[in-house]
Amino acid sequence: MVHLYIILDEAGDMGFSKGSSRYFVMGAIVAKAEDVKKIRRIPKKARGKLGKKKKDIPELKASKSNDKIRKFVLDELYKCKSAHVSAVYINKANTYGYIRENSFQKAVHYNYLARVLIVESLKSYLESIGYTSDKALTVEIFLDRYHTTKFRKKNLEEYIRKMIRDAFPYEVNVLVHQKDSQGEPLIQVADFVVNAFYRKLNGKGNLLTKFESSGRVLKFKQIY
Repeated sequence: MVHLYIILDEAGDMGFSKGSSRYFVMGAIVAKAEDVKKIRRIPKKARGKLGKKKKDIPELKASKSNDKIRKFVLDELYKCKSAHVSAVYINKANTYGYIRENSFQKAVHYNYLARVLIVESLKSYLESIGYTSDKALTVEIFLDRYHTTKFRKKNLEEYIRKMIRDAFPYEVNVLVHQKDSQGEPLIQVADFVVNAFYRKLNGKGNLLTKFESSGRVLKFKQIY
């Protein structure tokens, strides 16, 4: 049996006002179940590196951390041997007008980005580990509830299950979890991953070199 986790988060925004971000990035960690406990412990370890005043913050956020903490979190994730990272992004200047001006189309577009990231990352990961369909496959997907409530299809969980099952010619057991990032350390670590891709796009350094040099970046793809 092969049991995998895909943990999603995003950086930037889907807005088009003057103060909106240039890029919208959706990123993921893909890892085997055997490493999930280690990944969940990373935020607690990182808090130990903070001063007394910040040690008890309710949620560890990459955007509010310094490079030392960002690097520490990614280095700890890298130590989890099965963990790979992935991202897709858009340059919002290239977004069609009908998407910009229609909230329904924006939601459809958001779901399309999620589909590309999840399906293509999963295919690449299964290929990298030499997966064969004679083994049972379970995939658990974790999403930040904050994001999914903003752009959610009515039946988001069934939508994700269907898009995975349609993409593979064999049975995949899919479990979807919508969690509050403040209470789910996995999503907090994914926040640091997508932040690293986002900062790289914006010319603010590259903390993903270890993953890149070891072939553990499954995808970094511009959709447009």
